[in-house]
Amino acid sequence: MKIFLTLIFLFFSFMFFGQSDTLPEVQIEASKINLPSQTYKTIELPIGNNGNLSDVLKKNSSLYLKSYGIGNLTSVSIRGAKASQTQLVWNGFTINSPTLGQNDLAISSVSLVDNVSLFLGASSLVNSSGGLGGAIQLMNKPDFTKGVNLFVSKKMGSFGIDNTLLKVKAGNHKWQSFSGISKKHADNNFKYRNFLKKEPSIVRQQNSQSDQIEFSQNVYFNHSLKHQFSFKSNFLASQRYLPPIMGVKTRGEHQEDKALKTMLDWSYKSEHYFQQMAIGYFYDYLNYIDTASAIDSKVSTNSIKYYYKGKYYITDYIQLKGGVNLSKITAQSSGFESNKQQFRNSIFLEYQQIFKGKMSYTLGLRKEIITNISTPVIPIVAFKWNKWKKSKLFASAAKNYRTPTFNDLYWKPGGNINLLPENGLITELGFQNKNKIANIEITAYYSLIKNWIQWLPSDKGYWQPQNIKKVASKGIEFSLAKKIKIKAIKLALKSNYNLVLSTNKSTVVNNDASVGKQLIYVPKNVANIFMNVTYKKLSLQYNQTYNGSVFIDAANKTYMPYYAPASIYFNWKITKQKAKNNANLGLKIENIYNEEYQIMANRPMPGRYYMIVLKIESKR
Repeated sequence: MKIFLTLIFLFFSFMFFGQSDTLPEVQIEASKINLPSQTYKTIELPIGNNGNLSDVLKKNSSLYLKSYGIGNLTSVSIRGAKASQTQLVWNGFTINSPTLGQNDLAISSVSLVDNVSLFLGASSLVNSSGGLGGAIQLMNKPDFTKGVNLFVSKKMGSFGIDNTLLKVKAGNHKWQSFSGISKKHADNNFKYRNFLKKEPSIVRQQNSQSDQIEFSQNVYFNHSLKHQFSFKSNFLASQRYLPPIMGVKTRGEHQEDKALKTMLDWSYKSEHYFQQMAIGYFYDYLNYIDTASAIDSKVSTNSIKYYYKGKYYITDYIQLKGGVNLSKITAQSSGFESNKQQFRNSIFLEYQQIFKGKMSYTLGLRKEIITNISTPVIPIVAFKWNKWKKSKLFASAAKNYRTPTFNDLYWKPGGNINLLPENGLITELGFQNKNKIANIEITAYYSLIKNWIQWLPSDKGYWQPQNIKKVASKGIEFSLAKKIKIKAIKLALKSNYNLVLSTNKSTVVNNDASVGKQLIYVPKNVANIFMNVTYKKLSLQYNQTYNGSVFIDAANKTYMPYYAPASIYFNWKITKQKAKNNANLGLKIENIYNEEYQIMANRPMPGRYYMIVLKIESKR
């Protein structure tokens, strides 16, 4: 309560007494209404040649990607948090599964979006609560350039990899249409060494084929300089066969996923005011089949969501931002006794001020009203100081929480309707310096999450979720970037490092050996390095990730060793540099050192493999 009153006092003190003589230029863009203010730490990730969101995160950040193997579930851990504590956002709407609480990054495509941004710390609250680790936003936006742009890409490689991508963009300054289709296939029948046998032998991955097709259609219309309308849609269908763990005979497991995302929005902008309204419909379907156990589990969810967001510039250096989110979610599952329904509504308020172009701060509040769940008011504060010409200091702090999923509450048997939301404090403090030598950024962070939800065996004979832990995560993120040009040679270097100490501080379970220990499958050290060399029409990219050893038991007695796979990509631009019709031919080699490794215990990953990439782009 004291912290809340202090924030209110600071809010009105700065609002009435903080003035500035320097008026920065006002820029209002529709795509920025769903982004955090500049006082927060956000990272825009290059999409490049990556088709899946997991590849983008793995190659451009120091996040930990947890994969059950090629063709299986892939999730992300941000700053030691669980996968369900990361929010995935599509054009301002959160799209985490209401039943599972997370998204499978192995089938989350980025081929048909324009931008991928990573929101860390308090910045994850700009669209919703729940991002105790952070949030990832996928964005589509128009450029309203006149003409027709056609892009075709074909990728073929080892293990039956066959990916095709087609994108068509057409329009002028008044309207624009974007159409895209992506088709992916892989047999994933790579060979690996089965070391569980007395005499290790080379075997081939079984039951691992995957197919995915995705469509996207977006239409944008500029009614006038002030009004803009858009329609965005995306449909994805995936069929995957799920390989067994090492040493176990296949059970014929396979999974079908379908996802439909649609939205219609209107935005209005003037010199001092911007507002946007959007309504969306979202459908998700999952069918898991285990032929050996006669399991046929089906889950489907239907969601209708709406948001209104506005930004008002009181002056050129003071702005107010607010939003209202309304949603109705209906879930049907063979694991529920009946269909379940939930209403989630929220209001968000934010005040931002800049002083003489040297300092800015943001104060915010978020309140959500959720069916049968009590939620607190969330205070948010962020600060940035640009005292030095090439350096800046930034900090943020916020309360945050994540509500139980439908499976946590209603699964039969095991659902626990008495679960409390996970909640806690998230903070960060960072420094950034940009100079002629290099761009350097270092951030220290800390979070304390209470009522951590975990499924455990119960005395009733089945597993049940409980609020059992208090988890503290602290660490340091470091990034270094450098660009060099020597005549016709251009060199870009970037490296990221993340130290994560995520431990169980306390638990309600008697004699719990995990107290004071690192969480399972959370490496203390994660790093990557990226290098791009360009000479005229030729380019070479090298990328290597390092994931430190992880404990696979709560008492930290058993662990899996570190791994550091690397990839290399050669590209030749066949056509002239400024030609309207461009063609590129590339060769990509994954795991170039043929490293033998596993991310999850007894889930083999492929050795070295190859892909040929052809890209053609035509502008008219």
